[in-house]
Amino acid sequence: MILHVLFDLILRNETPLIIKAVVLFLLILVAFLYTANNKWFQSMKLLSIIPIQRFNWRSEKHTSNYLFRISSLVTTLFTITLLIYTYQIGEKYKSGSINFSNFLIILGVVGLLFFIKFIANKLYFSLHKSPVLGDQIIDFQYSLNQWLTLIIGILLIIDIFYLKLDSDIFILIIIIAVIYFLLRLFGTILMLQNHFKYPILTVFVYLCTFEIVPALVAAKVLFVNS
Repeated sequence: MILHVLFDLILRNETPLIIKAVVLFLLILVAFLYTANNKWFQSMKLLSIIPIQRFNWRSEKHTSNYLFRISSLVTTLFTITLLIYTYQIGEKYKSGSINFSNFLIILGVVGLLFFIKFIANKLYFSLHKSPVLGDQIIDFQYSLNQWLTLIIGILLIIDIFYLKLDSDIFILIIIIAVIYFLLRLFGTILMLQNHFKYPILTVFVYLCTFEIVPALVAAKVLFVNS
């Protein structure tokens, strides 16, 4: 039955084979990572509510878990790359002028940006002698990334396999992305206010450098040009 469903999805002609293959690979990858980390959803839940937890000991055993971070990074990279590749290529589907190298280029660029963001974040909090807070913010943001990945992944599957990339799902994804950004910004501000003993200007500089400016760039690439 499962093989029949998979073959039915693969053989449909509404969307390019490359995109369908990547979606199926992403599904297999998520299943593998979930199996490797049997507390994945528990980690997502506890780490995503760190800013509003009264007792942080509940989530301490899930922080700085590199298996969870790698899982979040890999799934987020592939999902964002698939999102850009699917909706930014647009009419090139019909002309047959796209190829898999485009996907790899986008994946490489997104991966590089994630790497730079991670290193800069670690360095920033190390310089301010707050490495524990830095790790908590990374874990909080990576947990939100996981929730975003799951939601957008489901919407992409529906749009790619069943709605022929001819629907308003992209608008729904924009709305979800805005909600995600506001939750991420709000949670980060709470954590900085509670633990970061520096002037408000320093907090504002951090938010602009690490959150607001990257979000504006992402909006320009993903939404404004669409």
